[in-house]
Amino acid sequence: MLRLTFVCLCLFVLKDGTESFGNPWKLTPFGQHFRSNVEVDYNQRQDRQYFLLNLLIQVHKPLLHEELITMGSQLNDDPNSYREGTWRFIKDFQERVHQNRMPGPFAIFNQLDEEMPQNLLGIYRFLTMALDWSSFQRNACYARIHFHPLLFVNALQLAVEEREDTKELRMPAMYEVLPQLYFEKEVILAAQEVTWDQLTPIRLVTSKRRWMDILLAYRKPKQSWTETEPIPTDPLIIDNERKVAYLSLDLELNSHWNSLINRLIISIEEGKERINEPLIVDGDRLVAFRGSFDEVNFINQMAFGSRFYNSKLYVYNLHQFVAALTMEDLATGQRSMDIIDPPLMTTGGVPYKGTSLNIEAVKSILDLTMDDLKAQIEVAVKHNNDSMVDLSIAGGIIGNNYLHICRQLSLAVNGHGHQPTMLGSATSNLRDPIYRSLLLRINELLKSYENAVIFPDAGGREHPKVVDIQVSRLVTFEEYVTTDLINLIDQQLLLSQRNNLQFLRRHLVAGQRRLNHEAFSIRLDIVAPEDLVVEARIYVTLPGQLRPRLHLDSFKCSLKRGLNQFERLFPTAIRKHTLGELYDAGYPSTDVTSSKRFPSHLLLPRGTVDGLKVQLLVELTEWSGLESEFDGVSVPVLAKTLKDVIIFHSQA
Repeated sequence: MLRLTFVCLCLFVLKDGTESFGNPWKLTPFGQHFRSNVEVDYNQRQDRQYFLLNLLIQVHKPLLHEELITMGSQLNDDPNSYREGTWRFIKDFQERVHQNRMPGPFAIFNQLDEEMPQNLLGIYRFLTMALDWSSFQRNACYARIHFHPLLFVNALQLAVEEREDTKELRMPAMYEVLPQLYFEKEVILAAQEVTWDQLTPIRLVTSKRRWMDILLAYRKPKQSWTETEPIPTDPLIIDNERKVAYLSLDLELNSHWNSLINRLIISIEEGKERINEPLIVDGDRLVAFRGSFDEVNFINQMAFGSRFYNSKLYVYNLHQFVAALTMEDLATGQRSMDIIDPPLMTTGGVPYKGTSLNIEAVKSILDLTMDDLKAQIEVAVKHNNDSMVDLSIAGGIIGNNYLHICRQLSLAVNGHGHQPTMLGSATSNLRDPIYRSLLLRINELLKSYENAVIFPDAGGREHPKVVDIQVSRLVTFEEYVTTDLINLIDQQLLLSQRNNLQFLRRHLVAGQRRLNHEAFSIRLDIVAPEDLVVEARIYVTLPGQLRPRLHLDSFKCSLKRGLNQFERLFPTAIRKHTLGELYDAGYPSTDVTSSKRFPSHLLLPRGTVDGLKVQLLVELTEWSGLESEFDGVSVPVLAKTLKDVIIFHSQA
């Protein structure tokens, strides 16, 4: 009896030390510990971060956490669990669920499927319109269990950025959550063959521990047991190194592009719904229309605000990609279209199907696709009297027809069939030469609607001038980085109520190279005739060419009369936290970066060993009153200056 009492006391003392054996996403019951508000807030965010990560680990396989399974066992059909005024959207989504129109976890997924946009929008609303954190948990668990992992992850990525109670959480990189969509099949197969013994090697000699040693280990956690052979902690690396880190193969850029397309798809679907809804306009504020076209244009602008925004976002990133790709081809001496990539594999392990058409046939199909698109744009701009918005109209039509263009192109190139193709892959993969060729042609079409630089009538007033540009040495380099492959580990290694990741002494990673740049700075000397506010925009262009141009920076300048100096600093891009690091850290304190712009490590185009000669273009434009996210071509330019610079590349 005395021994039993002693054991119970020991277990009571060790109670707090065993909390890791519970559920890491569940908060400690209120009142169990006296903690400050700051500590409670931090622990709450940490628990929410763990919840998010546990949903995404092994996302392409059945969920194993019993509490999460229970939480998502039933569809949340309580109207009070959703934000006010959103139930009609949720009801439509739930009808799709009950009609089995939502693809399940093991269904064949195609990005170009006719019902994919409605399904993506439905899950996105299911997550974003949940009233509170508890409702979001239930819905996220249900979606994780019952819907296709690609739809779930794509919707979750956007919902986390949208919700107030999740926007501070860290989403792992999509190429770590679903590595099968980004890595070559050699990496996938090698990772799947890794065994438990390789990740947690067995000790050659293990000392026998007494029960008293186990008890004292809680008080002295750093006490080491006698080991003649230490367990290695270095990660197990599967090498994915290439001779050149090509832009179109960059994992982070492909992940960014996937998010970009998902935003575009959701905004288009929301716009389609709004255009059929009655529009109520305040009669006191109603302005006279000059004709029916003005009224239609007004309704479209009111209905498709987010749609136009995401179309502009798409066009901006398209310009960025084409500019960076053009300059990379010049630096490497190799055309992007000539690069032959190793095949990828789908989440089901099925290789993507290649086209049987020759190059000339594919070019003819692309020509016809562009001709049809140009005809649609011409009809739209013909009724427009302001040529300054032609580019905006063209971009909106391209964004609106993006999926239709890809569907028609895929049908012509690949024909009918159920075998997965690169054009229908879930990431709209930049690896595919046909897809890259499509983007290049769309960019050329957009260029035909660009206007010359607008210089406002001075009216006797002087404009500010950029009198000097000083640039530090520009150097790019390729760095070796590792990417977590936890989601490719055999699921049995992670089987339990909690995640066994903390017991894996070594992480499984893929080693690869990516382009980066050394820190640099740009200083501008601007002379202003009077106090005013302007916007400075900095681009990288090829010598003697204003297009294509890579947007480097934009910032607000509050000018005083006389000489003004501004210095912009561009640090080397740091590597993002891997899935394993996020899990270990719980809630890292790094800032959340926007997913709307190009990855920061691709800020500069690739240089050369001898130096790639480019030009720095600086434009001073009128200040619109808002921080600009895009390369606004229609903004009046007050002054522009070019400076010759050289970008070097440091060999490893």
